[in-house]
Amino acid sequence: MLNKTPFPHSVENITAEIDAALDLLKGVFLARESMSSKIKTPASLLEQCLDICAQQRSTQPDSIRTVHHFACTGGTLISKCIAAMPNTQLLSEVDPLSTSLNSLAQPQFAPTDMVKLLRQSTRGVDDKLIIKLFLSNLEIIYSEAVNTGQRLVLRDHAHSYFCKGDVIPIRPSLRDMVKSKFQVRSVVTVRHPIDSYLSLKSNEWIHFNPATFDEYCKRYIAFLRAYEDLPIICFENFIAAPLQIMQEICAILDLPFNEQFMDLFGVYKLTGDSGRSGDVIGSRPRREMRADMKEELFHTKNYEILNNLLQYD
Repeated sequence: MLNKTPFPHSVENITAEIDAALDLLKGVFLARESMSSKIKTPASLLEQCLDICAQQRSTQPDSIRTVHHFACTGGTLISKCIAAMPNTQLLSEVDPLSTSLNSLAQPQFAPTDMVKLLRQSTRGVDDKLIIKLFLSNLEIIYSEAVNTGQRLVLRDHAHSYFCKGDVIPIRPSLRDMVKSKFQVRSVVTVRHPIDSYLSLKSNEWIHFNPATFDEYCKRYIAFLRAYEDLPIICFENFIAAPLQIMQEICAILDLPFNEQFMDLFGVYKLTGDSGRSGDVIGSRPRREMRADMKEELFHTKNYEILNNLLQYD
């Protein structure tokens, strides 16, 4: 008959007792070694215990996950579904070097935002300090997530990097910053560029110059090349088979998969919704394309290059 008496020691207590015993064994061994050089180091239980503990302490830490996509490519919906996975903590639209607020005429009230306060300070701030502050804050958030059994996911605000101003800036991406201090698992999600561009125009989110479809394709190409080593998930495939594609995304990001996510994702409210939001995952008709847009497609050299990269029809 099995003894049903509960084991009186927790794993933490056992680990502490083993560590204490190892310290005593080390002391005995060092004392003997100092007394006589004739005493040989025993290939004993001590060495085996030390080896086991070294292996335990060398266990790889949990990764920080990053998700990258352009605006109006279905990234908000996919991010909500990721957030619906068990023990997942998702931070939406992260980019500490974003200059989106720099054009504001007046400083904005931001008592809890240290980066914004520094940018609006009387002396200003350089990117190196911004990155240092971001990584310091991220380390605190990461440690808390690990201690509470959560998986940390950062949703990149790639629009700030690739789709603002006259040129794409030369500076670290979100993934570059995170990789400098943490292990990272990442995925890129995409959508047909015609659909995403039409949605950008509808939402009046064209923030680059010149404001043309060709320029948009050029920036989309730069985005894909910046993350060319990452797996790519097509939004259209996700819409067609959400269960299958979410399993694939969870495998890439090393997240536990919950097949009930389709009933849960609508609970999460994230920034960046393009305006056609809802709690049902399904395809929707393409936005109306004006004649000038159709004409522009035939004079867009970068569209063919982009289409070859994305492999859309």
